Amino acid sequence: MQPKDIIAISGKPGLYKVLNTTQRAIVVESLREGKRSAVPSSARVSSFEDISIFTYEEDLPLADVLNTMHGHLEGKEGPSPKDSHGELRSFVTEVVPDLDQERVYHSDLKKLCSWYNSLNEMSLLPFAADAEGTEAESTGEVSTADAEEDQVDEDQAEEDQAEEDQTEEEVVQKEAADDPSAAAE
Repeated sequence: MQPKDIIAISGKPGLYKVLNTTQRAIVVESLREGKRSAVPSSARVSSFEDISIFTYEEDLPLADVLNTMHGHLEGKEGPSPKDSHGELRSFVTEVVPDLDQERVYHSDLKKLCSWYNSLNEMSLLPFAADAEGTEAESTGEVSTADAEEDQVDEDQAEEDQAEEDQTEEEVVQKEAADDPSAAAE
């Protein structure tokens, strides 16, 4: 799973996987419970791809920080979001040495540790090194599933086109049956 597939929804606990988007809603699935739901497109949604951590130099993408945390902790559980402010800040400063101490709030540190622990518990970390690449390239195992999914999408598109063509043909035949002069043309 890539960071672009994971979102946080303001006012809703947990993390979600984006399944589909429409004009009016975003269809999501809870990563923890697997329940699907629709979220209005007006809801405040943050993609992990768009979130970054303030540093004194340049902002770090959240995926990079989570991968660094995973490497630093060697895949073990991180600090609890309920730990004291000093403990959380010193841990994150250890992982991200040039963390901007003034612009990163305690609530940000709590979210970071909470998200890390959730993703690590579900074995979704570390994210693939190349953000534009896919897990298939890094693991080699998902490529068959991706190919099958692409084939299903292509088959569905062909079926939809065939149904559309058949419907147009039926309309033309009905018009021809209703208006004999149109059939002569």
